[in-house]
Amino acid sequence: MRVVFVTHNDLGLACLEELVALGADVRGIFTRPQQPRISDQTDLSAFATAHDVPLHETDDVNAESVRERIAGYDPDLLFVVGWSRLVDPAVFDLATVAALGMHPAPLPRGRGRAPIAWSLVTGLDETALSCFHLVAEADAGDLVGQVPIDIAVEDDAASLYGKVVAAGRELIREYYPRFEAGEVPRDPQDDDAATWWPKRVPRHGLVDWTRPPREVYDWIRGQTHPYPGAFSSLNGHEVRFWAANPPSGARAFCEPGELLSVEGDALRVGTWEGRLDLTRVGVDGEEIPASALLDFEWASLDDRFVNARDYLAE
Repeated sequence: MRVVFVTHNDLGLACLEELVALGADVRGIFTRPQQPRISDQTDLSAFATAHDVPLHETDDVNAESVRERIAGYDPDLLFVVGWSRLVDPAVFDLATVAALGMHPAPLPRGRGRAPIAWSLVTGLDETALSCFHLVAEADAGDLVGQVPIDIAVEDDAASLYGKVVAAGRELIREYYPRFEAGEVPRDPQDDDAATWWPKRVPRHGLVDWTRPPREVYDWIRGQTHPYPGAFSSLNGHEVRFWAANPPSGARAFCEPGELLSVEGDALRVGTWEGRLDLTRVGVDGEEIPASALLDFEWASLDDRFVNARDYLAE
């Protein structure tokens, strides 16, 4: 089958690798120009060169020139994976068999933005990768299939994304042979059961130390690499939080945000009725063991991170 693929991330690359392995005729790939601000961007040039597939860069897949180029490939299948902008019907209608997207949530639940981050931040213990037919509304098309994904307490944004990538490979291996055989599943979503994740904005990274330790832990692990990271201010200096140990659940009464003690490379910080051990933090763009935060002259035990609501009031 003739395939055109629109993507700029690891999930898309993994799906492309599986399609080629299954004998798909990948006619063209459309990706975004390399930009540091895109947190999960992957360079597809090596794959394209290795498999002699034309690679096109664009920020607007709906542009007339891009649409004409896609039409020139006469695709049976069009995949749009990880693209943050809606695709016009004039583009996805170019596919003669199906135009498909993937979304790391158990659709119809979890439509919208940043599903990996929100799944962790809200403490979910399971999610899914959904493959669906593209329609004008985001994430609302009929389902092709889903792969369930367990979320372990130790998972963070990077490890969960790795599970999503593995699920993408599984979806391609399961369904592409069925597409070739003329079987393209369509299971309508229940719109009444739909939920939506909102777009994440910088203030969503602020840590609220008045929350219980598990909620703060989830807040940190859901926003670590490849995302910008949760953060707080300490004595006028911004500190990013890249990793923490899962909390024990033991109750403790301390000042929220207070730097309590050093435990090996970890820095123990007070929360609401508990404590959390930070293990990796970032200062001025450099990632360091959390305990090394105390090497800075402006940080010492008994100091307190500014709480989210106080930070916003500054």
